[in-house]
Amino acid sequence: MQTTDITYTLTRKPVKHLRLCVREDGSVHVVAPLLFPKAKIEEFLEKRQAWIEKKQAFFRNREKIQLQFNELLLFGNRYTYFYDTKYANKVVINEEHHTIRASRNLTDIAVQENWLKSVAKKYFDERAEQLSIALNLPYNKLFVRTEKRKWGNCSSLKNISLNWRLVKAPKFVIDYVIVHELVHTIMMNHSHKFWTLLRSHYPDYEKAQNWLERYGSSL
Repeated sequence: MQTTDITYTLTRKPVKHLRLCVREDGSVHVVAPLLFPKAKIEEFLEKRQAWIEKKQAFFRNREKIQLQFNELLLFGNRYTYFYDTKYANKVVINEEHHTIRASRNLTDIAVQENWLKSVAKKYFDERAEQLSIALNLPYNKLFVRTEKRKWGNCSSLKNISLNWRLVKAPKFVIDYVIVHELVHTIMMNHSHKFWTLLRSHYPDYEKAQNWLERYGSSL
């Protein structure tokens, strides 16, 4: 659909208010109440045009993390991969020299993703349990999933899902997403109270948000 200057997609749902989203590819998406007049939607978009253009410019110009063919991104750091037949059944990570050695071909995207998913599952399970206990925010189960747009999710059953690609982000960013979802176990919205509670548990959450906005598309 299109207003005077803005092309957008419209989805109608049984919601109370208009929702506006500019995605990483620059596309504009609106969620509107079922009977909300189209003229009012276009009026709303025209008022938000400057904001929309600012977001689109941000996504166009933000930095990308460029990796060489034999480099992997893990916990926010670049690691150089070396094929090594000595390690038939394991992957050896040298954190001091930022190298990864294995006999499996981690330059192959499918092989690399499978390995990163296994690393993510182990780390997310351990870290979520630690933070849950420390913050007294219990959850039910944790799942590691492949998502296009979400970094995390919390269901009404207190099941938490995390995007495996987060394993490429710095650990403070992973902590933020985990704490964000843990707070959702007691507050399922993004109200002012939610952000106040999140800040009390993770005061520097905006730093993590900014990192994801800047580099998230590179993960």
